[in-house]
Amino acid sequence: MRIIDSLKRAGLAAALFSALGAGAAAADGLGSAYDPASAGKATLTIWWLGNQEVPGIEDWMKESIAAYQKKYPNITVNTVLQSTDTYTTTQATACKGGTGPDLWYNWGGIWSLEQVWGGCTVPNEEALSAEDIKAVPTTASTRWSGKTWLYPVDARIYPIIYNKGLFKKAGLDPAKPPQSWADFIAAADKLKKAGIDPLVVGLKDGFGGEMLAAAFQAQVYTVPELLQMVIDGDFTSAQWKSWIDKVVELKPYFNNDTNSINFADGLGRFQQGQAAMIFAAPGFQQMIVEMEKGGAEVGVMKVPVFGSGKEAGLLYMDTPGFQVTSFAQNKALAGNFLAFLHTPDRMKALYANVGDLPNDSRWDTSQIERPTDKQLMEWSKDGVSFYRANFYPTDLDVNGNFVVFQGILGGDMTADQAAATYQDVITKWRSLHGDEIGNYKSWASSAQ
Repeated sequence: MRIIDSLKRAGLAAALFSALGAGAAAADGLGSAYDPASAGKATLTIWWLGNQEVPGIEDWMKESIAAYQKKYPNITVNTVLQSTDTYTTTQATACKGGTGPDLWYNWGGIWSLEQVWGGCTVPNEEALSAEDIKAVPTTASTRWSGKTWLYPVDARIYPIIYNKGLFKKAGLDPAKPPQSWADFIAAADKLKKAGIDPLVVGLKDGFGGEMLAAAFQAQVYTVPELLQMVIDGDFTSAQWKSWIDKVVELKPYFNNDTNSINFADGLGRFQQGQAAMIFAAPGFQQMIVEMEKGGAEVGVMKVPVFGSGKEAGLLYMDTPGFQVTSFAQNKALAGNFLAFLHTPDRMKALYANVGDLPNDSRWDTSQIERPTDKQLMEWSKDGVSFYRANFYPTDLDVNGNFVVFQGILGGDMTADQAAATYQDVITKWRSLHGDEIGNYKSWASSAQ
């Protein structure tokens, strides 16, 4: 007591308590404001998909972990690679048992929120600082109940990629790719007459249907409108069928074996110069790098406009990232590691070594060198829209998008039959998941 009294008389007590308070804030803060040294000996376990999602990202993560453990030798970070095919089931099992990793990778929108509604994860606001969250505005893709529930790392902005050499061969100007739907069809027709597959996609495993659906639906529906469709919309309406009509119109310009090859096979054909255009997918930036190394000239263009939706002319973006689980032993520590992945050195390495665009407003974009990436960033100044397949039940994706695109591009399904398929799926889903309608209503309100 006498020591404190003497400090008061010397005017130093306030400084002492301020210093003690600052130390407590650093230890008790969230995300980048948390001091991992205060955690003692601790281990973080991460589940993710690694190179299955983005070629080369496993090496980047290993380097990131090594740097983090060197900075904080009291912390051990372990990663566990999961299989894409069984990942959601593995997550559900962990959630039901109340045990699992501290962090897990997830896709945006519904893929993340289904885990939230099951009580499996905590919001960003309970693991990251306000500054950490503000720097990554795409956390809005999982805004629900006033909070955000996924922390993205890379920005997956999806254009159409085209082979400039094949455009030249068909008599098209590679410097002026089509912007309107009419010009797009005309260009595809010219490519086909030149003996070139205008477009390629693999639908055997279904994923190509999702990628294409996201591109088309973004031209007709905003995210809140799409969420409202889930709640009480009519999937046989003229508005819903308007984008399906465009898929039917484009059918003659795809490869004639769409249902016989997997999605990755389609990407491989484009990379080998066997088709003129492809709708982008995860890893497309790495594909462009490899093509250019091989001497190919590659360009990017927006999906030509056909719809009248508010976001019809914008690029669309997927926002996968990481979630802190509800069973994480130290949620602030988990958040700190996520914040570390967004430090300048790690963002620089993500672009330089992996080829992905960091999903953070603090990233120094002067690092960009590839013309295709510069073009994407320039277009993004007008804004981007979110990947639409993340904003409705997974049933509507797997039993809707997968089935419909296989039926249209690889079969004889009509637009009316496709619309009826979607309606059947959503009707069944509503009858079985009525308890989730309230979540969608809240989500639609948050997304306004």
